[in-house]
Amino acid sequence: MAKRVLAVIDGNSLVHRAYHALPPTMTAPDGRPTNAVFGFVSMLVRLISELRPDGLVVAFDKGRPAFRTDALARYKIHRPPTPDDLRAQFPMVKRLLESLHVPVVEVDGWEGDDILGTLAERGAAAGLRVLLVTGDRDAFQLVGDDVVVVTSKQGLGDLVVYDADAVFDRYGVTPAQVRDFLGLKGDTSDNIPGVPGVGEKTAAKLIAEHGTLDAVLENAASIKGKLGENLREYADSARVSREVATIRCDVPIDLDPASVEWGTFDLAEAVAAFEELRFTSLVPRLRELVGSAPQHAAPMVETVRVSAAWPVVGEAEAKAALESCLDGPPRWVGAVCDDGAGESLFGDRLELVLAIPAGEAGVVGRFSGTAAAGAAESLFARGLVASPDLKILLHVLRDGVTDPLGSLEPARTLDCGVAAYLLESERSGYDVEGLCDAYLGAEVSCEQGTSAGRAHGAALLASALLERLEEDGSLACLSDIELPLVPVLVRMEDVGVGIDVAALRALGEETSGEIASIAAEIRSLAGVDDLNVDSPKQLGEVIFGKLGLPPGKRTKTGYSTDSSVLSALAPAYPIAERILAYRELTKLTSTYIDALPRLLGEDGRLHTTFNQTVAATGRLSSSNPNLQNIPIRSELGLRIRAAFVPAEPGDLMVTADYSQIELRILAHLSRDEGLIEAFTSGRDFHSVTASRVFGVTPENVTPEQRRRAKAVNFGIVYGQTAHGLGGSLGIGYGEAQAMIDRYFAAYPGVRTYLDATVAAAHRDGWAVTLYGRKRRIPTLLASDHNLRAFGERTAMNHPMQGTAADIMKLAMIEADRRLRAEDLRARMVLQVHDELVFEAPVSELEAVKALAAESMTRAAALSVPIEVNVGAGPDWASAK
Repeated sequence: MAKRVLAVIDGNSLVHRAYHALPPTMTAPDGRPTNAVFGFVSMLVRLISELRPDGLVVAFDKGRPAFRTDALARYKIHRPPTPDDLRAQFPMVKRLLESLHVPVVEVDGWEGDDILGTLAERGAAAGLRVLLVTGDRDAFQLVGDDVVVVTSKQGLGDLVVYDADAVFDRYGVTPAQVRDFLGLKGDTSDNIPGVPGVGEKTAAKLIAEHGTLDAVLENAASIKGKLGENLREYADSARVSREVATIRCDVPIDLDPASVEWGTFDLAEAVAAFEELRFTSLVPRLRELVGSAPQHAAPMVETVRVSAAWPVVGEAEAKAALESCLDGPPRWVGAVCDDGAGESLFGDRLELVLAIPAGEAGVVGRFSGTAAAGAAESLFARGLVASPDLKILLHVLRDGVTDPLGSLEPARTLDCGVAAYLLESERSGYDVEGLCDAYLGAEVSCEQGTSAGRAHGAALLASALLERLEEDGSLACLSDIELPLVPVLVRMEDVGVGIDVAALRALGEETSGEIASIAAEIRSLAGVDDLNVDSPKQLGEVIFGKLGLPPGKRTKTGYSTDSSVLSALAPAYPIAERILAYRELTKLTSTYIDALPRLLGEDGRLHTTFNQTVAATGRLSSSNPNLQNIPIRSELGLRIRAAFVPAEPGDLMVTADYSQIELRILAHLSRDEGLIEAFTSGRDFHSVTASRVFGVTPENVTPEQRRRAKAVNFGIVYGQTAHGLGGSLGIGYGEAQAMIDRYFAAYPGVRTYLDATVAAAHRDGWAVTLYGRKRRIPTLLASDHNLRAFGERTAMNHPMQGTAADIMKLAMIEADRRLRAEDLRARMVLQVHDELVFEAPVSELEAVKALAAESMTRAAALSVPIEVNVGAGPDWASAK
């Protein structure tokens, strides 16, 4: 007789995955966030459909076990607190589970993993086949004859099963050895230290040789080198790490796993609970599950497979393999110079790890010093180079390789993360392991640790990614825009930008006084002398409780005082306006005025990092620090920008920015005659729109009418609704809708174009720019009206905003080419907002202004005139 199947789900794991996999715009009718709830329940329905369990249980964490924190005080201490919008969704998840009669198990002082372990042991002892559904691979230690782990490849994607063989294929240890394996290697996600210098492969090798952790430590005296030293020195750490990583199977649970049954719920009650959260699209799927008899065969999901490891060989053998590869038919070589976190592998010494195809498989070679430089030069000159992060690779190589940027050809190089970004711009991460899961259906296993595995993964991924890009029609965007941009960003990051530290210090002294003054005003308006202005909870109690202002949203901890609530109150209530001013001032002070001087490099310059794979629109972002968020329309923002100064005395900052670029792109794409004429007339564009919308002559347009027309112009680009426009202008819904209607009457081609764009996105599943950059929009398929409307606004906006991003990148490539071709001393140092920023000697000022304007105009190539504003001088920040 077939065994009954019990599925035990790690609730915390799946809820967190759902939260990060779906956009935060999903809400219930009462405004509560529901993206994690919807994703969790969607996954639950899919699990039931594919796994067909007889019984179903969901386990949740309820605190950290004292036995773990007593043994290791640092256990999980580095994890950030759960976001408020996620914490608020756990009760909704449990309410839906209750409506489905699914037992929820949580025990004070125990983690969900321990509940999974306890139910796995009890279930197997009762003759059940137990499926542990979790994203935590520590659970591999629980796998046995009747216990398997089920996880997903990526986010909420395809399910895979780990049985004992799959665990051994993945790690090289048996499930019974996983605890000892974790004791050696540790677990960074849980802050479990293990033994320094011991990674997955070394831990697996030691366990394979000696059998257990205790045997490894007993024989540590005979293990030579640094590894032996660390094993002896950190033996206690290994034992404690094993203890903390061990999943307990003795949680006091009053539940008999054999008695749990799936499908006993009342369908009408469950449907009502689903519809209460507006999950109507899931109701038909729920109905399909009712009455379906479980089938007691193995789950209809694939068992995970692991790609064969490429052996690590000595330097001489690797050099020979590389030469053979370069002399043969073109094949992609994976290349890594960093540890996966952007740090050089061995500090100042150049170390290059190459995954080199050889025959049906390949080898991994490590090159050091001059050998690494020689291997890199040969590879870039003659071979095909694939890297998990090409920009970091080039940064490291620049220190020891003759002009790697000069020999870089987009046709012979590939950045795996950037390539995958063009296929999935909404993806949360582009690590090699995740990409191999998604595009190869396999996990990458490789000897000697992280760097070798990442190089191996890049070599495997290259052809698959390029094939997908070609099928998708996105290959030109990679070869013409993203890859040529990489060396430009490397040069800009290396150059950095100067900072006037004295000016920022003086500005900080000024703002600290202003912050104190505004705080005193807020306390006076509140009538509370000891009010903590930085406490949203206290502010909410005073504003909405004591003062009686009309409340907006509520959170779990009280009244919301977020910017949307305060902005709505600010016109009528001075205290709300003062709080907004206080928050902007404190944020800019802490983020920029105080922080920028601390972030300067050894050369005294600020070196931000430009990111190509963060914004789904295609725009560049910057980090460490983020320079894109410095406001460009506030006086304080302009004063902060003015502290960015040239490196050499007498040089000038030069900025070139587009004027109304997205509106001009809209005119080009829509071919609306009125919109084109408005740009070609030579008159002020917003005044022309105001004239047509309000039915007055251009010379009689008032400043208020122009302001409203400007809001409509830019609101249309972003798919703004009448509610949004009314909120931004402080007018009613009806008046805002009338303005939008008059706008489309004046520019009917725009309405036709936007409708056609949304229809095409519904048909294709994506929106696309002039240069072929696709943005996939899964929310267009949502049954929830608000979520679907958000997808439609994204479809309207992407062709304009994404094309503007493409044009900016092309302008950067052209400006960089001309700076080098004309042998100018001027340098491009920043790209912020819609601007390019250069520093140039006075003697080259006119040349730089010309090339900046020409580069941006040439990149645009639109059917309407492009205006490029170029300013220079000490007040460049306000030259716009």
